[in-house]
Amino acid sequence: MAWTLSQLVEATNGVLTGELLGEDPIRFDSVSTDTRTLKSGALYAALKGANFDGHAFIAEAVKQGAVAVLISEPVETIVPSVLVEDTRIALGEFAAWHRQKMQLKALIGVTGSNGKTTTKALLANILAKQAQVLATAGNLNNDYGLPRTLLELTSSDDYAVIEMGANHHREIHYLTKIARPDVAVITLAAGAHLEGFGSLDGVIETKGEIMDGLKPGGTIVLNTDSPGFEVWCAKAKRLDLKVFSFGESEQANVRLAAFQQNHDRIHFTLRLTCLDGAERSVQTSMPMLGFHNAMNAAAAVAACLAVGLTWEQIQPGLEDFDGVAGRLQKSALPQGVLIDDTYNANPASVKAAIRTLAGLPGESVACLGAMAELGAESQSLHEDVARYAKEKGVASLLVFGVAAQSMPEAFGEGGEYFETQDALIARAIQLLEQNQVQNALVKGSRSTQMEKVSQAIVATVADRNDNG
Repeated sequence: MAWTLSQLVEATNGVLTGELLGEDPIRFDSVSTDTRTLKSGALYAALKGANFDGHAFIAEAVKQGAVAVLISEPVETIVPSVLVEDTRIALGEFAAWHRQKMQLKALIGVTGSNGKTTTKALLANILAKQAQVLATAGNLNNDYGLPRTLLELTSSDDYAVIEMGANHHREIHYLTKIARPDVAVITLAAGAHLEGFGSLDGVIETKGEIMDGLKPGGTIVLNTDSPGFEVWCAKAKRLDLKVFSFGESEQANVRLAAFQQNHDRIHFTLRLTCLDGAERSVQTSMPMLGFHNAMNAAAAVAACLAVGLTWEQIQPGLEDFDGVAGRLQKSALPQGVLIDDTYNANPASVKAAIRTLAGLPGESVACLGAMAELGAESQSLHEDVARYAKEKGVASLLVFGVAAQSMPEAFGEGGEYFETQDALIARAIQLLEQNQVQNALVKGSRSTQMEKVSQAIVATVADRNDNG
């Protein structure tokens, strides 16, 4: 893509300042907010945050090849500038303008407390078998990342799958107004980011904001088993949106009717009620672990049916999807499996991972880092997870991080707290090498960096096994 500064001014109601270089209008072919990754020919958007000001890096951006800058305060620079009141808002306005210029078959928005990244990736994998797809990369799902993703849309793209995350009210409202989905998915409402939302009701309200930007007559895909389902249905009715559902409930349009798991794959049955009212039962499998991944698959199937795909078009992209890094990724151990689910953690996602661990044959150890952003309920929520692990039959619980200190007492025999990761790693390796446990789960919030635990266990146990 290539845009002119006049188009940027039109989209943002900005003011062009500085002298134009040469007689030809200035064009830019990308938008950057970071001089470290800026490519020559880009527009540099000088964003401001609580702890940074992108205006300080304008000279570096020009040195790296920026041909123009988007600013919210006057600056001296040799390249043209577009002056706006707020560069963050202007970036969103420009992305919204560009999105409306692209003639997509459908844009699917995805949000939820858990499962949104996996569902997004799964949707992209399914749709890519049929057409060209743009999907949110990594975790670019906020007010900076989502506009940058939309600005990557080209006239060759048929579909876009856009992830929307939030840690406070009105954030998804803002994002969905930019993206304007044709179909939106809410995977689940659960106790995540409670410091920002205040309560589960706050989470439900915020996830429901994705409907605010749905195009008239659009479809919202909802989880019949999630807290907030009825609240979301009522809002959809007020907004005159279609509801298409998934879950274990009899009323679900895509019903998860049966589920099995072994070391390598999940196998499940879906009962489909398609948009035309036709019903059928289908069986499929995926090279992944976890009941919740079968639910993520059901969500993806529902969204794909909503945009007009058939089961025959959907199935290939399900059956060869092997997950997202850091999310229930499996590694072989001498007698079992290590599950790396270290991308992040909240009470619901930890319980889902424990359920997956407990479904494997053999004894198991859960290596858990503390969960962040849980507010005043942090201790009770950590203890509840520990009791859940005991109820599910987990043999050992090894925890790290100050907020997790009370978990071993709630777990009982087999529960241990460690001041350092190294001590936790050593204990987990000991349990595995002595064959007291055969399977391991490693999970925690990003701040605990539990991926280091996974890497150390796999490297040590595998190496000793190979040399044993």
